Amino acid sequence: MNPNNNYAIMRYAIQISVLTFLYLLLTATSVKWNATGKMELLWATPVVQYHGLFSEEQLALFAKEVQDSFADFLKERADPNRRRGIKQNDYTSTPADKDKLNEEFYNYQARNPISQATLDTIWQAFVFACNKYATEVGMPPFDYQRETAQGGSLEWTKGGVPRRGKQYCWGSVQSSGVHHDTHTHMGSAVAGTLYLSVPEDGGALFLVDPRGPMPPFQWSYRIAPKQGNLVIFPATLPHGVHSTSGTEPRVSISCNHPGDWQRFVNSKTVFKETTWSHEMMSRDEGEKTRKQKVK
Repeated sequence: MNPNNNYAIMRYAIQISVLTFLYLLLTATSVKWNATGKMELLWATPVVQYHGLFSEEQLALFAKEVQDSFADFLKERADPNRRRGIKQNDYTSTPADKDKLNEEFYNYQARNPISQATLDTIWQAFVFACNKYATEVGMPPFDYQRETAQGGSLEWTKGGVPRRGKQYCWGSVQSSGVHHDTHTHMGSAVAGTLYLSVPEDGGALFLVDPRGPMPPFQWSYRIAPKQGNLVIFPATLPHGVHSTSGTEPRVSISCNHPGDWQRFVNSKTVFKETTWSHEMMSRDEGEKTRKQKVK
């Protein structure tokens, strides 16, 4: 017997069996079952803008303190005996690259912080806004580490107001082409920036699509700075600041909320989930229902 004929017969028999099963399934008259579905929102990027947490008088006071600190920093920077520069990389920066000015000023504030009263006031408002952020996007309260009552070791906790750690908040002044390259805030749950003074040409905050640089995800979302506006976003989200070209300064204070920065990047964590279920009917029941509607 021809082997090809045997193969053809076997294939035909399998096709008949599959078709018979499908026919019995579709023509069943008494079977009912439920169909279920699930929708998961993965890798979501909630961004919140909060306006009006401070009065114009408070914003002006905060801006002056940041600018005064920046002026002292520039004096130190201009003195060869006092300047503490940062390590330059021949491939990523040049001595004239103005985004390094931000980094130097940040390092300066580690040694000469802005008024503690100002930072504490902004920190309280920032934590309040972060809690509102979590509530609005349907997230549980942020987990963060703190020292135990005995001191020395750390424990995870949530709720309340975390202690403001060293450089959890810092000031920034940009003008004359100063910008800030793309970066993230490693080790923090969320980050935020409060705009204290904004010129007409103040550089926009840009948020990079976290799905990667390949098309069609190569675009960034821009948020124009506005005095008194607080913008909060995941600390894992790549972001930066476009340059402020004029001489009038763009002044801001940024903060980091401590916490698990894997919250927004762990694919095992579903940001939001909805499920549903509905009854299915047999072919005969469907036909009967259709005829009843026609009548």
